[in-house]
Amino acid sequence: MQFVSITTPENIEVKFRLAGVGSRVVAAFIDYLIQGVVYLIFILALAGMNDPIEYFEGKNSYFLAIVLLIIVCVNYGYFIISEMVMNGRTLGKKALGLRTIRKNGQPMDIKHSLIRNLFRIFVDNYLVGILMIFFRGDDARLGDILASTMVIEEEKKELYDYFDDLSEDIKNKLTEDEKQLLITYINEKDEVSIDKEVLQQKIVDYFTSKYNDVDEEILSIVKK
Repeated sequence: MQFVSITTPENIEVKFRLAGVGSRVVAAFIDYLIQGVVYLIFILALAGMNDPIEYFEGKNSYFLAIVLLIIVCVNYGYFIISEMVMNGRTLGKKALGLRTIRKNGQPMDIKHSLIRNLFRIFVDNYLVGILMIFFRGDDARLGDILASTMVIEEEKKELYDYFDDLSEDIKNKLTEDEKQLLITYINEKDEVSIDKEVLQQKIVDYFTSKYNDVDEEILSIVKK
């Protein structure tokens, strides 16, 4: 099990647990299985037509365009749309508790997703990705390297379970990055090398300076 440490813009060090090759392969298998089901539905839809060959006769260019569009949407669009909608997850990653983030700890944006999945289709799908994960110390495939992303294991506890004691006003103010920062600290605080009280105070000071009068509420989170 490998960890990577990142210093956030708030000068706080957080740890992420890198996803191993086994969980990533299983997640990818689930995603490809879902894609296969989509293709099967498309094939069955064609088979259900009275005479699909006769229907598309004379419309070869349209048919080819539709087929290519479906292939692009399923092979490429599935991963991009999933990662944007589910914050770095696909259905396969969600099932395995994995998530893709940028190497600076920030969530992915559309640019990073486009790059990493473009190389997934044209390079990493041909066993290159798996081989690179096996032989690289950071478990990164080519798409991850070029997009500056990494796949991490998420904590099993739901994200918002930690924030039940916060007021609705504070909950709405916190960004997803700030919530993830608090979650990471809570789960990794026993492994940090600096004094916990000092780190706690740094976190409280950051949120207090940004939001005003939240010190007691945030302190109740970091002391969990």
